[in-house]
Amino acid sequence: MLKKYLTFILLACTTLVSLPSLAQLTDSEAMNMAGLQRSLGQRMAKDYLMLGADVRVDTAQRQLQETIQRFEASHRALSEYAPNAEIKAALAQVGATWSTYRQQVEATPDQAQAVQVLAASEHLLQQTQAVTDLMAKHVGAMGATVNRSGWARVQTQRIAMLYMAKSWRVQMPDLDAKLDKSVSDFETILKELEAAGTPNEEIAAAQRRARAHWGFTLKGIDLHASQDFVPTVITVSTDSLFRQLNELTRLYAGLKASES
Repeated sequence: MLKKYLTFILLACTTLVSLPSLAQLTDSEAMNMAGLQRSLGQRMAKDYLMLGADVRVDTAQRQLQETIQRFEASHRALSEYAPNAEIKAALAQVGATWSTYRQQVEATPDQAQAVQVLAASEHLLQQTQAVTDLMAKHVGAMGATVNRSGWARVQTQRIAMLYMAKSWRVQMPDLDAKLDKSVSDFETILKELEAAGTPNEEIAAAQRRARAHWGFTLKGIDLHASQDFVPTVITVSTDSLFRQLNELTRLYAGLKASES
């Protein structure tokens, strides 16, 4: 059963979704891109941990390099787009942190150093969240749903990152509490989006797919309480869930853009 499940999910997973054109970003594209940067920071730490724990090494190495390139390209595009001084300054802070963080995640994984990598990922998450919030404020009403859906997208990678840290026995403070909160945050947002109603069938279908796949993911996550870790299952499942939430957030961004 496990083998069939993994085969199905692996077939469903493709490479990281392609970037939109980096020239002349629209407000909705910039909003979505800023929110995605939060996920990418967590994704890189997850890949670092996968390499250290010897879990899907080839996939982790490829994914790490793709994500680094994507983060850098998006950061440049957002910096060029930045519509005001406050957003420019926030992006400059991200850039300063990024130069150090990249070196950390590209270094040979080490269990003792993993705590510092996780701490740095938290700092980068806070900074990219600040950019996203400022961007949402700038674009107005359309930013709220995109921001919220995008935060669920973050949790797909954050859950995988924290789960990998537990699986590799990284001694990070409050690891269980942080993992539990990420799981709770994802469930809360999914319920919020479902309760808000669906403006079209495409978004409704995307929500249904996310809900169904979340159920599979939860089964694997629940095993961590008994220390019965299934890191391959979780990394495959959360990658697929990430793509589903990425598509759902893109759909919300497109909807808001058409209304503006």
